[in-house]
Amino acid sequence: MAQSLPTLLLLVAVATPGCHAFFPNFWSKFLSFTWGSYTHQDLTEEAVLNVTLQILFDNPHPFRPSLQTQDFEGKTLTADTILGKYFGEEVSPRQFRASLRQIVSSNANMDFLNGTRNNPLCHFDSERLRQGNRLLLRVREELLGSLKAQEYDGARERLGQILHSVQDFYSHTNWVEMGNTNIHPDLAVPGRDITSIAGVSDQTCTDCTIDSCQNNIVHAIQSRKLLTSGYYGKDPKKPEGKCSHGGPFDDSQQLSAKGGINKDTAAAMFSPHHLLHQSAATLALQASIKFLSELRKDVADREMLRLFGVSATPALSFVIDTTGSMGEEITTARLQSRHIIQRQRQTLLYPDFYVLVPFNDPGYGPVYKTKDSDEFLYYLDNLQALGGGDEPEMCLSALQLALIHTPPNSEIFVFTDASSKDIHLKSSVESLIQERKIKVSFLITEDPSKTRKRSRRELRLPQDRFDLYANLSEVSGGQIIFTNNQDIPAVSEVISESVHFDVVTLFHKKSTKKGISKYEFRIDDFMRSVCLFINGDVSSFDIRDPDDQIHNGHRQTNGMFTRVSLENPLSVGSWSIEMKTTGPHTLRIQGRSLVDFLYYFGVPMTGSHPGLYKLSNQPITGVSAIMVVDVIGLPDSAHLDHVTLTPANGAQLKVELRSANQTGLMVAQVGQVPLGEFSIGVIGQDGKGSTFLREAPQHGKTVECVLEIIIESPLMPGEMHWLSMSITNYGAASCYTVSLSNDHGYSMNTTIPRILTSINETIEAVFWIQVPDDAQTDTAVTVTANAADCKKKSQTCFTLLPLIVIAKPEVYSLRSPVCKLVSYSGTCPLLHRTRLCQHHAWSAVLLVLDSDGVKSAQILSGHGSVSYGPDGNSERVQYISDCCFPTAELLLTNYMGLTSHCQLFAPSTASNLGHCMEWILLFIIYLTFS
Repeated sequence: MAQSLPTLLLLVAVATPGCHAFFPNFWSKFLSFTWGSYTHQDLTEEAVLNVTLQILFDNPHPFRPSLQTQDFEGKTLTADTILGKYFGEEVSPRQFRASLRQIVSSNANMDFLNGTRNNPLCHFDSERLRQGNRLLLRVREELLGSLKAQEYDGARERLGQILHSVQDFYSHTNWVEMGNTNIHPDLAVPGRDITSIAGVSDQTCTDCTIDSCQNNIVHAIQSRKLLTSGYYGKDPKKPEGKCSHGGPFDDSQQLSAKGGINKDTAAAMFSPHHLLHQSAATLALQASIKFLSELRKDVADREMLRLFGVSATPALSFVIDTTGSMGEEITTARLQSRHIIQRQRQTLLYPDFYVLVPFNDPGYGPVYKTKDSDEFLYYLDNLQALGGGDEPEMCLSALQLALIHTPPNSEIFVFTDASSKDIHLKSSVESLIQERKIKVSFLITEDPSKTRKRSRRELRLPQDRFDLYANLSEVSGGQIIFTNNQDIPAVSEVISESVHFDVVTLFHKKSTKKGISKYEFRIDDFMRSVCLFINGDVSSFDIRDPDDQIHNGHRQTNGMFTRVSLENPLSVGSWSIEMKTTGPHTLRIQGRSLVDFLYYFGVPMTGSHPGLYKLSNQPITGVSAIMVVDVIGLPDSAHLDHVTLTPANGAQLKVELRSANQTGLMVAQVGQVPLGEFSIGVIGQDGKGSTFLREAPQHGKTVECVLEIIIESPLMPGEMHWLSMSITNYGAASCYTVSLSNDHGYSMNTTIPRILTSINETIEAVFWIQVPDDAQTDTAVTVTANAADCKKKSQTCFTLLPLIVIAKPEVYSLRSPVCKLVSYSGTCPLLHRTRLCQHHAWSAVLLVLDSDGVKSAQILSGHGSVSYGPDGNSERVQYISDCCFPTAELLLTNYMGLTSHCQLFAPSTASNLGHCMEWILLFIIYLTFS
């Protein structure tokens, strides 16, 4: 075991201000000008990087020198630096960077999404401290369940949510104000709870102004060491004398007690307790690191690294047609898999997962997903090419399953000789490709220029039957290769070429042009090797270097497919290829290089916590967007200058990039993105005066609406769960039909018909999913939603939500709130005149036994007022009414969405007199018989 990472190193990041405060992310500083503060992004990145480094210290590389403390001490930690020191140039930080962005975005979304931004439990607001901690522990269980189910996307989402809440505890409560210099010992710790909380009758704050809020917490609260936190907005309503969150967007700060206590930023305008921002940030980072370190006790280090995305390559993923004519292709898949796995065993650079999805007619699946290469080969060895039937087949259904279960930034290889039956899934498959940034390549053992029968098939098929596959491969950045049974073993070597961790795209083009076509591409000083893949009706071609010399390279031709490997040394500069074509063709040029980029689109969000909301890789029509570029592997001597968006038909948009922070993020204000499909690239300088280019493999595509799905409780066997869905339309007034599905075939609503929306309007709906009684716990279930125009039937927007099935606890804590009467006050005379009833009043105080907290209290019958909120370690509800309404019924809803009814009856003078008479009678009887 290597030496443990020194504690000093774990806190090195706090000494150097990064971006922004407890505002969501780096973009917050551009919106609010609070440059010297820390954001949730800063704290989350530092925590993950520190714990990753600790794990790598504790698990030395078997073939490389051990990590040295002096290589990191006092320096800004980055993903590139950590992986470079540990793996050398064996591993690209692409997957690590992408996973880190996913965690950070999930963290920031807590301030943006409808289901979380105003939920006080998620932010430890409104004195919901005990309930917030319970929510943390529940999400932690879901995180562990996701890891057991090998559902790392969902695990990263939950990890980001947890870290956001942990960090908010120190910014939103008075823990720092009480003089604590250590983190709370019980926060987010299983089996423990948050106690010593101020009661409902305790005044916690006094009035203050923006210039005098340093000491506005009541001295008695501080001396008694009682925890409190600020109320925000109008819901829940702030009781008199309680603290507010504060800041310009908090409506409650004008109510008694005026002011606020948040420490989100170092700016007085946004944070009344801004002078304590640094202290809160220090504790928030320590607590984030502690949570991740404690998680290691329940999760193996290898699983933690998978969670963080520290891996050589995400997955080796196959979708294979198993009808009777596919025997040769299945054999080829086995041979290529063995070759790849054998090579990976020699370098210890294994994929995170091996994924296999078979299909035929009419079936598809199941998904075989494993981390064990031998188990994967066992699945492959047991595939049999049997049966068949007429074309087409369920290829897209199988591909959709593979896209859901294959990690992002991977490549899926599809083996088939048949067209697709389920073409209605094209839009959702395209959206999954763009959402998860997965390349899809098709190896088709059929000559597309002929209409010959497939083995044992009766239909003669149209020549364009594979156009769907060609379009999907083009959109995804993959390839479509037509071959035959004899050439498939040689052609499939493209798989081995593509699964290298450092493959980057230099150029790709799809065309139907006949005649002479000339294309230019650039080779830069960062390239290790370059391959050209030429496919289709190409009769001849010449490749020329920057000196206009012809290069033949190493060529391998099989049917309509040619692979050209350029020979080293590679001349830096502008190369060209001139092709003589007779029909449709594709050209893809890729190389191996550590210099690459990731990207996403976002829209600025204002409000209480301004920042940049990450879109699901599909910019919105008519909405100005910010493009964020994450630069990978670029040396200090080089730089990126521009990003390009090139529509299929139209002028290229070229926008300047500018640096956003110290860890490689750059931004471009692209405005309104070109309509339809477009390709994405970046342009930079290599430090020696030469230009270099990179292209994103996947095409982008604008959408007109945004879908969001929310569920308030985890899935459990035998339970029906309700989910909320919202659709926001940014285009013209439209009618949408939403199709719903899940990857396990659980019973659920499958359609929400005819949702009518105006421009910029959000419509909400609900749907249900029934979990079977025999559902396996720790199973990942992915719910997908597709919105299509009612008339055009073309998809407009798409979303997916990864869920986890957890076991029911022995004591089912997710029950409805339970009313327990504490006291009545006031009486209502039995014989009163109607006009006099308003002069008499009564009230009831309820103690609500619910671990999740009361979210709302509604009056179903009666006419009075109701107030509710935490009272120390419990929940208190008070109802007040005049005697004109001597009965009432309350509906209580907790933060899990569960409800309970409470019946209340006003005490009457007659009932009080009756109780007295009962005691007098008992006393007389006692005297008589004593």
